[in-house]
Amino acid sequence: MPIPSSRLKLAVIVACALLVAGAAVLLALHRHAPAPGKPAGVGSPPPSVTSSAPVPPIAAATTASPSAATSGPATPSPTRTAGPPPKTATPGLALVDGPFGFQVPRGWTFAPLASASSDSQAAHWTDPASGARFDYLEVSTAAIYSVDHTVNLASIEAALPCKQLPPTSYTYLPGKGPRYSCAPMSGLNVNGLVLIKPYPQGFRLLQLQMPAAQDAVVAQILAGFH
Repeated sequence: MPIPSSRLKLAVIVACALLVAGAAVLLALHRHAPAPGKPAGVGSPPPSVTSSAPVPPIAAATTASPSAATSGPATPSPTRTAGPPPKTATPGLALVDGPFGFQVPRGWTFAPLASASSDSQAAHWTDPASGARFDYLEVSTAAIYSVDHTVNLASIEAALPCKQLPPTSYTYLPGKGPRYSCAPMSGLNVNGLVLIKPYPQGFRLLQLQMPAAQDAVVAQILAGFH
C-alpha cells in the first residue's frame, strides 16, 4: 500500500531533527574531550601538598634540642687534694718546736729544766685553762742496764711516773724504747715514751696528760720525739 505524502514528510522531518541532535551531542563531546597525552582526571595538586615540603635531615639535626645531645650523667666536681696535715690537729692547740726534741703547745706555761733528784732533771708544760700537762725527764742512772750493759726493761717500767703501776700498756719500739700508757688521771689520758741512751747515760722520758679528743696530737708528738 503506498504511504501518504503527509506521513512521508513527517518522517523526513523527524529524521532530520534526530540527525541535528546527534550532531550537537558529538560536537559537545569533542569540545570537552581531554587533550592528547594528558590523562583524564589529573589536574593541579591541592594547595596543602604544594605548601609544605619534607624537612631535610640536616635541618632536623640542627634544630634538635641541645639537651638531647648533651644529656647524660652529671660530671662530678673535681675534688681538692688534701695538703699536709697542719700542726694544729685540735682547734686552739698550736704546736711549736720545743728545746728537748719534741713539739710543745704554744702559750702553755713552761717550767724550765731543773734538778728533780741527784741523777735526774725535769721540765714541765701546763695548760693554763685545764689540767693538761707535759712532763719531761732526763735520768742519768745506770740502774736500767744489766751486768752485760744491755737494757733492763723491767727496771724502766718500775721507774715510770704513772700514778698507778704497772702501766696499762707497755710496748718496746726498736731504736727508741718503751711506749706506754698509764691509767687516766682527772679524766685525762696519760701516754709516754722512753728514749734509751747508750750505757751508762740512762734515758729521757716524755709523758703527756691530755684529753682523749687530742689523742692524735699526742701520737704526733710522741712519734716525733727524738
